[in-house]
Amino acid sequence: MMTEDRFIHLLDAYGARWTCWPQDEVAQARLALADNPHLQTLWSGAEALDDLLSLPAVTASADLRERVLASAVGAGLKARRRPQGLWSAWTLWSGAGVMATAVAGALLGVGLAQHLAAPMQAETVFYQASLQGADDTEVLGLEMASLEVPR
Repeated sequence: MMTEDRFIHLLDAYGARWTCWPQDEVAQARLALADNPHLQTLWSGAEALDDLLSLPAVTASADLRERVLASAVGAGLKARRRPQGLWSAWTLWSGAGVMATAVAGALLGVGLAQHLAAPMQAETVFYQASLQGADDTEVLGLEMASLEVPR
């Protein structure tokens, strides 16, 4: 028996084409759809969406393209040109320069952070080494002795 939540999940995932659904779920989904008006409404909406998404791509005719270009020229617009020669090389290399600067900054930051953290790490190691002489039972024993109430 398919639940309404499961049907809605599958409808959202696969749409309103049974061929897209997992084949082991189709029979139960068809039964659920036949008995539930709410699911039938959702199915209709999914069918409309699937139909909309499956429309063929629209391409402009050559006549329309020429009319649009003519109206742009009539409005005083000029065609864009790609940069050529030295300017093109400059724009390419300036982007590479920005990227190289960012990478160098990141590497410097990592190296500097490691350099600044080294003394703190050494201090931590020395502190931990000094703690090896104390036994936990000694520390706990001292604390427990200080809590005892004299009789």
